[in-house]
Amino acid sequence: MAVVVFDPQAFLAAYPRFAPGGAPLLTDAQLRQAFDVACLLLDNTDASPVPYDPERGILIRQTLLWLIVCHLATLALWPMGQSGPVSSATEGSVSTSFSLPQNTGRAFWSQTPCGQTFWQAMQPYVVGGRYFGVRHYHPWG
Repeated sequence: MAVVVFDPQAFLAAYPRFAPGGAPLLTDAQLRQAFDVACLLLDNTDASPVPYDPERGILIRQTLLWLIVCHLATLALWPMGQSGPVSSATEGSVSTSFSLPQNTGRAFWSQTPCGQTFWQAMQPYVVGGRYFGVRHYHPWG
């Protein structure tokens, strides 16, 4: 298998919502940083349990990593100070409240459509409710 190499232009072509009218909302450096964080959440090495073999048309790991980048980019575009998705809003005397995920499981991924898609697509690779990004982990937690 191979390692996914991030191409910001290909990502923007796949997710045009981040470049309305052709002008990207995030710089290439910001997208690369989001990809680096995505690689912390999903193993992007030859030892990864998620397959990636572009020569044979197997692009599962790239798709999952791009979904994470989409999720992180969406969170990055939230207004400054917004800590979670809007849970309620009123108009008279302007009141807004946000819901903050209490853990990094399903609640974290449910904040965006890309995160929800990632969560569902990742289920075949999750064993016992936990995903270990590397094959070397301590057996007692």
